[in-house]
Amino acid sequence: MRIVAAGKALWHGIVAPTRVQEATTQTAAAIFAVAVLLVGAMSTWSALTESSDPRLVEESRVLSQSRMMSPVSKTDIDLALPQRQFTAALGGALMVTIFTIAGLAGLFLVLMRFMTNSPVAYSQAIVAVSSTGLIVCLDLLVTTIAHLLFHTSQAGLHAGVFVSPLDSPMVFTWLQLCSVFSLWQYLAIAVALSAWNGLHRNYGYVIGVIVWCVTRLILGGLTFVGWIVSPL
Repeated sequence: MRIVAAGKALWHGIVAPTRVQEATTQTAAAIFAVAVLLVGAMSTWSALTESSDPRLVEESRVLSQSRMMSPVSKTDIDLALPQRQFTAALGGALMVTIFTIAGLAGLFLVLMRFMTNSPVAYSQAIVAVSSTGLIVCLDLLVTTIAHLLFHTSQAGLHAGVFVSPLDSPMVFTWLQLCSVFSLWQYLAIAVALSAWNGLHRNYGYVIGVIVWCVTRLILGGLTFVGWIVSPL
């Protein structure tokens, strides 16, 4: 069954990325769907759980205002009811997860082909990225617990621990992406694709680090541009 294959792929993504290739490309849609639902549900739980802490709510408001692409205005939407809050959080989480997985798969497809000259297919990239869904869920779990324990989004396994989210929101938003779990995810994706295309896993380690560094630099550049154009 495709659901069973999706579960195996997600498990292999967190414990044995070289075995992700055991999932056929025909199950790519099922793996993608399961990963989106899991990550979306965990993101929703994280957002609703942290909304009970006034300090975290204030930091989230400041960070949202500092982003280059602000979320859609909610002035015409009544989110007073708990079920509406849940629906809004879940809908937003699912959309972000879908675009993130699709975009990351495309990025790895291009860079893997460029650096290794391997015939990587987009279905393989989708499976590899989706199989790391449990890593993302673990990241959200650990991060949410740390936020609640220390009552600040500054806590966590990321470089943002050195910057206050209220004093430097743009810099913090970028540094928060430089996390242990994000590096783990990129390494797992690259190792999975390398093994799938007959390359040694060491290629995956190198490619994963390179892609991770490139994306962090690009995001850092966007943050710098946002800081320049932002009003004083």
